[in-house]
Amino acid sequence: MFYKNYNILPVVIIFSIFLFSCYKPERVIVEKNLPTYDQKVEEFVVTRLYKGKVNMIVEGKSAIIDAKNIAYLDNPLIRFYDEGKYVSNLIAESIMVNMETYDVKCSGECVMNTINSENLQTTNLMYDAKNNLIYSDNDVKFIKPGETVYGTGFKSDIKLNDIVIKNQKVLID
Repeated sequence: MFYKNYNILPVVIIFSIFLFSCYKPERVIVEKNLPTYDQKVEEFVVTRLYKGKVNMIVEGKSAIIDAKNIAYLDNPLIRFYDEGKYVSNLIAESIMVNMETYDVKCSGECVMNTINSENLQTTNLMYDAKNNLIYSDNDVKFIKPGETVYGTGFKSDIKLNDIVIKNQKVLID
């Protein structure tokens, strides 16, 4: 009996070695796809106060805020206020808002409307929050009751009252 077990022992040893050599532990793959942003905000309204009164309200469906405190928004609506009273709004394809200074860089098509039924259309508009000015170096179309002004580049307050349009061409209705 001992003799029979002795012949089986080398077979068991060889079979065990074969099994262990074929066994490879399953490796766990950890993907390192870290997000490119620090925060993502959905369905939001941000209100900026200046001297205790509403100065600007930004509304959007989603925003991404990076480590440099810059917010990136698609298709937002910005409402501008003067001394707490609504004066105009701005719609752009996308914007970048510096959350420390509230300066805004609008990209793509931009449309601004005032409470006086004035309409400004341009691309790549900028808003300087410290001086409360908007401006662009691109083509601009400014429509107000009775006339339409075309030009290349402009600078204005948020009410579009003190607007300067460069290279003007005026069409009177």
